[in-house]
Amino acid sequence: MIFEHDGVSIHYVSAGEGQPLVFLHGLGGQLENWINQIAHFAKTHHVIALDLPGHGRSDGGEIGFLDHWRSLDALLDHLGLTNAVICGLSKGARVALMLAARRPERVLGLVAVNAWVHLTPGDRARRCALYDLLQTADGRQIWAKALLEMMGVASFPAISRGFHRSLDRIDPLRLRELFYEMAGFDQRQELMEVSCPVLVVRGAKDAFVPGYSADDLSRLLPRAQQVTLPHRGHLPYLEDPAEFQATVETFLGSLSPFHDTKLAVLAKS
Repeated sequence: MIFEHDGVSIHYVSAGEGQPLVFLHGLGGQLENWINQIAHFAKTHHVIALDLPGHGRSDGGEIGFLDHWRSLDALLDHLGLTNAVICGLSKGARVALMLAARRPERVLGLVAVNAWVHLTPGDRARRCALYDLLQTADGRQIWAKALLEMMGVASFPAISRGFHRSLDRIDPLRLRELFYEMAGFDQRQELMEVSCPVLVVRGAKDAFVPGYSADDLSRLLPRAQQVTLPHRGHLPYLEDPAEFQATVETFLGSLSPFHDTKLAVLAKS
């Protein structure tokens, strides 16, 4: 499905009935990344997923990262939804946090998966150097291999094959530009404006997102809870969909007005 926002066509899917639950992909991703979660949660929720501007089948490649939250806000309006729970990976989580800080009434709860809101100078320089590889055609394969290793998912053949196939569909220079924009934006200051419950999910094997990032979120968000998945990397929803879905389901249960207990320990030893 397509809707128009400020003259830009945004692609999305909508399935199921119940409490609205939105899934947001990461940088360079697309809504199909959540195919397992869309099918699973549509049995109990109204599930929405979108291609953020310039990703997947959405137009808007010229829209900067700092304005991506506006497309999400507009989609909720388009669907006639007052609010929703949002689950976002990395960049998608940052987009959700922007909406939660700027339109707090719209976000009932938020799952932030392997997200960073600032980088130390050294970490920023190392990651920008990685994305600089995208400036040359030969560098794309080197970038992809290095990124898969850093994300802790190189040992998953299906993930690796899908990632390499996607290289023909991305705009590498635009991807690099967006990463630089993300890396230059310190989002910590606005986190105190996020009033909803937030589940911070960290894959312990993810070396792309620094370990201090989850601690930043847990410390600065007023209603944060943190779960570490010891055997997972950057893409836990693909690495072990059942485990990830159980993690999200437990958080969704904690949002119920009839559920007043603390979030169970979800990480498996």
